[in-house]
Amino acid sequence: MDYKETLNKGLKRSYEVTVPSTDVEALVNTKILEIQKTIKMDGFRPGKVPTDLIKKQHGEQAHSEVLNDLINKNVSELVTENKLRPVAQPQVNLKEEKDKTKTVFTVDIEIFPEIKLVDFEKTTIENYTVKLEKAETKKRIDLIAKNQKSYQKQADSYKAKEGDSVVLDYEGTIDGKNFDGGKAEEQSIVIGAGQYLPDLEKGLIGLKAGDEKNISVKFPETYHAKEMQNADAVFACKIKVVSSEKETEINDAFAKSMGATDLKDFQSKVEEQMKSEYEKLSKDMSKKELFDILDKEHSFDLPEGLITSEFNNLKAGYLQDKNPTSDQHKKDIEKQEISKEMEKDFQEQAENRIKLGIVLNEIGQVNKIQVSQEEMQQALYQYAGNFPGQEQEVVEYFKKNPDAAMQIQAPLYENKVVDFVLSKVKLKNNELDLDSFIKIYNGLNNPVDKTKSKAVKKKTVKRETKTTAPKKKKTTKVKK
Repeated sequence: MDYKETLNKGLKRSYEVTVPSTDVEALVNTKILEIQKTIKMDGFRPGKVPTDLIKKQHGEQAHSEVLNDLINKNVSELVTENKLRPVAQPQVNLKEEKDKTKTVFTVDIEIFPEIKLVDFEKTTIENYTVKLEKAETKKRIDLIAKNQKSYQKQADSYKAKEGDSVVLDYEGTIDGKNFDGGKAEEQSIVIGAGQYLPDLEKGLIGLKAGDEKNISVKFPETYHAKEMQNADAVFACKIKVVSSEKETEINDAFAKSMGATDLKDFQSKVEEQMKSEYEKLSKDMSKKELFDILDKEHSFDLPEGLITSEFNNLKAGYLQDKNPTSDQHKKDIEKQEISKEMEKDFQEQAENRIKLGIVLNEIGQVNKIQVSQEEMQQALYQYAGNFPGQEQEVVEYFKKNPDAAMQIQAPLYENKVVDFVLSKVKLKNNELDLDSFIKIYNGLNNPVDKTKSKAVKKKTVKRETKTTAPKKKKTTKVKK
């Protein structure tokens, strides 16, 4: 291989590679002889087809395959010989040559920067732990009980009000005609819950068991079925039962309904869950501080190609978002363009992400950190668990699509690198009460002195971050 360097600037390298045409021709002839052994052609015995006929039919394809293999081989040798670490696949272009005695192609490569990593053993990071009081566990259990709404049947003379549950039969018509999904029996509607058409829910107020009423309903202009948008309908309703919400008693029976053996066991489970939640949040805080240190302590040129790719991903995700976060976001999606301010914001995000990614990758490379097959397999099956009945198909999809599998592997790798670094740094332990912990967490995630991103929602933690209550499935028809 004969080559010369034509560009060496920053992270960009360019080379011009020259290969004698005789080498290419020799490889093509070898390829033709290989084809001759297996090709079948009328009038000739196997292996006896003349090479000139084979060249006539398959010469162009053979030349293309040989040239492709030759380029790959030379580029690989070029990268190895110059000890390059490309950030992406090198770009190769064939040059038009008047001199037919040689084949010339150019190779453009962008490489990873050289990084001197900070000494982690001399780095101190804050570590927070929550001193969880019994009162906090009780508050969480009270919240869970409050969210587990139950209803008590009222007397037939009781009139339904906001928040009550009404069991009814209904049949809706538009211009006197029935429509799909407009009829139901023994349907349960909680007035004011917003699960059904607003006019229908409001129309149930004041009704009691045994009442019959025709309720006029205006379908909203945003209704999912276009043919129903802005339509005027009438729902003939027959009320069966009216029930009012009752306070849930926190006792052994309640605990058993939540999957515990008794109230004491439930209290223990909730306490463990809370500890686990705040331990995870604490690690998130240490991780964020670590990322800030990695950004501050490392300075190097960033690969333009990676930044452009990340910028385009951020922009595409923003313009394809199915749940816009503001009126301006909706307008941007409709126009399929972003403002100069948003463009600047995405550019900064892309640079920050690429810089952090390169540092984490360098830490992993230097310390030989890898995601094992067992870890990857476990993560795949855990993810597939989100698709009941389709687990095996999901696993097979990721196994057959390496690019998709990177979505699973990348966070695993990042977490392993973070865990490694946190095991090396000095952790300064701080034990806090819950309110102080939450205040610090929200302060770190929502700093008032920084410009808030318009595309990324900041995480804010409340005192009660989760409940153990299972979500109830609703089988409703005429929803809003």
